[in-house]
Amino acid sequence: MPVEAGFAQRLFGTTLDELLPGMRLHVRRLGDTRRALSLGGGRIYLPRSFFEHQDPHKPLRLAHPVVAGVFAHELLHQWQRLQGRAVTWEALGLHLRAACLRRNPYHYQACADPQQMLQCFLDANVEQQGQIWQDHVQALVQGQPLPCMCLIAEHVLQAQAGQSRSGRASKG
Repeated sequence: MPVEAGFAQRLFGTTLDELLPGMRLHVRRLGDTRRALSLGGGRIYLPRSFFEHQDPHKPLRLAHPVVAGVFAHELLHQWQRLQGRAVTWEALGLHLRAACLRRNPYHYQACADPQQMLQCFLDANVEQQGQIWQDHVQALVQGQPLPCMCLIAEHVLQAQAGQSRSGRASKG
Protein backbone atom coordinates (compact mmCIF):
# COMPACT_ATOMS: atom_id res chain seq x y z
CA MET A 1 0.00 0.00 0.00
CA PRO A 2 2.83 2.44 -0.72
CA VAL A 3 0.66 4.84 -2.74
CA GLU A 4 -1.98 5.02 -0.02
CA ALA A 5 0.64 5.32 2.76
CA GLY A 6 2.26 8.26 0.94
CA PHE A 7 -1.15 9.90 0.56
CA ALA A 8 -1.83 9.44 4.29
CA GLN A 9 1.57 10.87 5.24
CA ARG A 10 1.01 13.97 3.10
CA LEU A 11 -2.28 14.66 4.89
CA PHE A 12 -1.52 13.46 8.41
CA GLY A 13 2.26 13.79 8.72
CA THR A 14 3.46 11.31 11.33
CA THR A 15 0.18 11.19 13.29
CA LEU A 16 -0.87 7.86 11.69
CA ASP A 17 2.60 6.27 11.68
CA GLU A 18 1.75 3.68 14.33
CA LEU A 19 -1.24 2.50 12.26
CA LEU A 20 0.19 2.54 8.74
CA PRO A 21 2.19 -0.71 8.93
CA GLY A 22 -0.93 -2.65 9.93
CA MET A 23 -3.47 -0.72 7.88
CA ARG A 24 -5.46 -2.88 5.49
CA LEU A 25 -7.81 -1.88 2.70
CA HIS A 26 -10.66 -4.22 1.86
CA VAL A 27 -13.55 -4.29 -0.58
CA ARG A 28 -16.79 -3.72 1.29
CA ARG A 29 -18.95 -6.80 0.82
CA LEU A 30 -21.62 -6.41 3.54
CA GLY A 31 -24.23 -3.73 4.06
CA ASP A 32 -24.28 -0.84 1.62
CA THR A 33 -21.31 -1.81 -0.55
CA ARG A 34 -21.36 1.62 -2.22
CA ARG A 35 -20.26 3.25 1.05
CA ALA A 36 -16.95 3.18 2.88
CA LEU A 37 -16.50 1.95 6.45
CA SER A 38 -13.65 2.32 8.92
CA LEU A 39 -13.10 -0.02 11.86
CA GLY A 40 -10.45 -0.05 14.55
CA GLY A 41 -7.00 -1.44 13.94
CA GLY A 42 -6.57 0.32 10.62
CA ARG A 43 -9.23 -1.67 8.77
CA ILE A 44 -10.88 0.34 6.00
CA TYR A 45 -13.57 -1.08 3.73
CA LEU A 46 -14.17 0.67 0.40
CA PRO A 47 -16.34 0.17 -2.67
CA ARG A 48 -14.71 -1.97 -5.37
CA SER A 49 -14.93 0.97 -7.80
CA PHE A 50 -12.40 2.91 -5.69
CA PHE A 51 -9.58 0.57 -6.74
CA GLU A 52 -7.81 0.80 -10.10
CA HIS A 53 -9.54 -1.57 -12.54
CA GLN A 54 -11.89 -2.45 -9.64
CA ASP A 55 -9.14 -4.78 -8.37
CA PRO A 56 -8.52 -4.62 -4.59
CA HIS A 57 -4.93 -5.74 -5.19
CA LYS A 58 -4.31 -2.52 -7.15
CA PRO A 59 -3.89 0.99 -5.67
CA LEU A 60 -6.78 3.29 -4.95
CA ARG A 61 -7.72 5.84 -7.64
CA LEU A 62 -6.48 8.75 -5.51
CA ALA A 63 -6.35 11.19 -8.45
CA HIS A 64 -10.16 11.06 -8.43
CA PRO A 65 -11.41 13.71 -5.96
CA VAL A 66 -14.30 11.62 -4.60
CA VAL A 67 -12.12 8.55 -4.02
CA ALA A 68 -9.41 10.66 -2.38
CA GLY A 69 -11.96 12.51 -0.25
CA VAL A 70 -13.76 9.40 0.97
CA PHE A 71 -10.46 7.62 1.72
CA ALA A 72 -9.31 10.72 3.64
CA HIS A 73 -12.62 10.70 5.56
CA GLU A 74 -11.99 7.09 6.62
CA LEU A 75 -8.36 7.87 7.49
CA LEU A 76 -9.62 10.69 9.68
CA HIS A 77 -11.72 8.16 11.59
CA GLN A 78 -8.49 6.22 12.24
CA TRP A 79 -6.88 9.48 13.41
CA GLN A 80 -9.88 10.18 15.67
CA ARG A 81 -9.42 6.78 17.32
CA LEU A 82 -5.80 7.69 18.06
CA GLN A 83 -7.13 10.88 19.68
CA GLY A 84 -9.19 8.76 22.08
CA ARG A 85 -12.57 9.02 20.35
CA ALA A 86 -14.89 5.99 20.39
CA VAL A 87 -15.58 6.42 16.68
CA THR A 88 -17.56 3.26 15.99
CA TRP A 89 -19.96 3.77 18.91
CA GLU A 90 -20.34 7.50 18.31
CA ALA A 91 -21.02 6.96 14.60
CA LEU A 92 -23.49 4.16 15.32
CA GLY A 93 -25.44 6.45 17.64
CA LEU A 94 -25.37 9.27 15.10
CA HIS A 95 -26.66 7.03 12.31
CA LEU A 96 -29.41 5.55 14.49
CA ARG A 97 -30.57 9.05 15.47
CA ALA A 98 -30.36 10.11 11.83
CA ALA A 99 -32.60 7.23 10.79
CA CYS A 100 -35.18 8.09 13.45
CA LEU A 101 -35.04 11.88 13.32
CA ARG A 102 -34.09 12.36 9.67
CA ARG A 103 -31.02 14.43 10.52
CA ASN A 104 -27.90 14.28 8.40
CA PRO A 105 -25.00 13.34 10.74
CA TYR A 106 -22.49 14.71 8.20
CA HIS A 107 -23.96 18.21 7.86
CA TYR A 108 -21.91 21.15 9.11
CA GLN A 109 -22.04 24.90 8.64
CA ALA A 110 -19.08 26.00 6.53
CA CYS A 111 -17.65 29.49 6.87
CA ALA A 112 -14.84 31.45 5.24
CA ASP A 113 -12.94 32.32 8.43
CA PRO A 114 -10.18 29.76 9.19
CA GLN A 115 -10.41 30.26 12.97
CA GLN A 116 -14.19 29.77 12.98
CA MET A 117 -13.81 26.74 10.71
CA LEU A 118 -11.26 25.23 13.10
CA GLN A 119 -13.67 25.76 16.00
CA CYS A 120 -16.44 24.15 13.95
CA PHE A 121 -14.13 21.14 13.39
CA LEU A 122 -13.16 20.91 17.07
CA ASP A 123 -16.82 21.03 18.17
CA ALA A 124 -18.03 18.59 15.50
CA ASN A 125 -19.12 14.98 15.90
CA VAL A 126 -17.00 12.26 14.27
CA GLU A 127 -18.99 12.24 11.03
CA GLN A 128 -19.00 16.03 10.70
CA GLN A 129 -15.23 16.06 11.22
CA GLY A 130 -14.91 13.35 8.57
CA GLN A 131 -17.04 15.35 6.14
CA ILE A 132 -15.09 18.55 6.77
CA TRP A 133 -11.85 16.67 6.10
CA GLN A 134 -13.34 14.99 3.03
CA ASP A 135 -14.37 18.36 1.60
CA HIS A 136 -10.88 19.73 2.31
CA VAL A 137 -9.12 16.83 0.56
CA GLN A 138 -11.49 16.80 -2.42
CA ALA A 139 -10.76 20.49 -2.96
CA LEU A 140 -7.00 19.83 -2.74
CA VAL A 141 -7.18 17.02 -5.31
CA GLN A 142 -9.24 19.25 -7.60
CA GLY A 143 -6.46 21.85 -7.37
CA GLN A 144 -8.75 24.31 -5.58
CA PRO A 145 -7.67 24.34 -1.91
CA LEU A 146 -10.10 25.97 0.50
CA PRO A 147 -8.30 28.70 2.50
CA CYS A 148 -10.76 28.28 5.38
CA MET A 149 -9.38 24.77 6.00
CA CYS A 150 -5.74 25.78 6.59
CA LEU A 151 -5.92 25.72 10.41
CA ILE A 152 -7.74 22.38 10.40
CA ALA A 153 -4.98 20.90 8.25
CA GLU A 154 -2.36 22.23 10.69
CA HIS A 155 -4.31 20.86 13.65
CA VAL A 156 -4.53 17.36 12.13
CA LEU A 157 -0.84 17.36 11.18
CA GLN A 158 0.27 18.43 14.64
CA ALA A 159 -2.06 16.33 16.81
CA GLN A 160 -0.49 13.77 19.07
CA ALA A 161 -2.07 10.41 19.87
CA GLY A 162 -4.24 10.50 22.96
CA GLN A 163 -5.26 14.14 22.63
CA SER A 164 -8.94 14.96 22.92
CA ARG A 165 -10.88 17.42 20.76
CA SER A 166 -9.77 20.37 22.85
CA GLY A 167 -6.10 19.33 22.83
CA ARG A 168 -6.11 17.98 26.40
CA ALA A 169 -5.00 14.43 27.08
CA SER A 170 -7.94 12.05 27.02
CA LYS A 171 -8.99 9.98 30.02
CA GLY A 172 -8.65 6.29 29.22
